Amino acid sequence: MQNEELRIDPAEAKARLDAGQAIILDVVAPHVWQQMHKAIAGAVRIDPHEIDRHYHELPRDKEIIAYCT
Repeated sequence: MQNEELRIDPAEAKARLDAGQAIILDVVAPHVWQQMHKAIAGAVRIDPHEIDRHYHELPRDKEIIAYCT
């Protein structure tokens, strides 16, 4: 696979979440996350600099939809 961005629109993400096929991985930078008014309900939050230490906590049986800004 070539280095390319894969994007999913909000409606498709919601459909996959509602069907139990996916989770949201919130990897927003800490300084931005602290300024956000609300977190994404049900999202798994991992600091982007900590993913290599916490990737094993993510489910292997679901699609992972990463959210960042």
